[in-house]
Amino acid sequence: MNTNDGREVRALVEELLGDESVCESEGLLETLTAHEVGMLGEELAACYLRERGYEIVERNYRCPEGEADLIAFDPETEEVVLVEVKCRRARKDDDCAYPEEAVSSRKQHRYRRIAFCYCMEHFPTPLIRFDVIGIRLTSGCEAELQHLFRAFDWDAEQ
Repeated sequence: MNTNDGREVRALVEELLGDESVCESEGLLETLTAHEVGMLGEELAACYLRERGYEIVERNYRCPEGEADLIAFDPETEEVVLVEVKCRRARKDDDCAYPEEAVSSRKQHRYRRIAFCYCMEHFPTPLIRFDVIGIRLTSGCEAELQHLFRAFDWDAEQ
């Protein structure tokens, strides 16, 4: 699923940075820190999921195994969804044209361990699903969003 809703991105950037004229600035994306890009990506992903009927259960869930960006409940499938969000600035010399590809097998393995912790803390837990949302921020406060359903599963291929 792709979305290019520049209005939504614009409003979120302005809210996060506290400046209504920030999207009119030339080179805005270059002024954002990596942390701000990550926060913006997670907020965009959460808004995207809420618009599709998901309930955001937890943000930045932390356990001894690591952190899950978002934990959501998908009422359609009745699954708890651990969502890894990858957000990147689009650049001409883009070596990561698809941010969602940055979810390595190592990261997947860590997410499985995080899911075990979550299940133990929230017993009983319904079905668990692992999704990845990749976001590319382009010029003019627009974004391209790719939602990978069931990006990986419990079975490790290591």
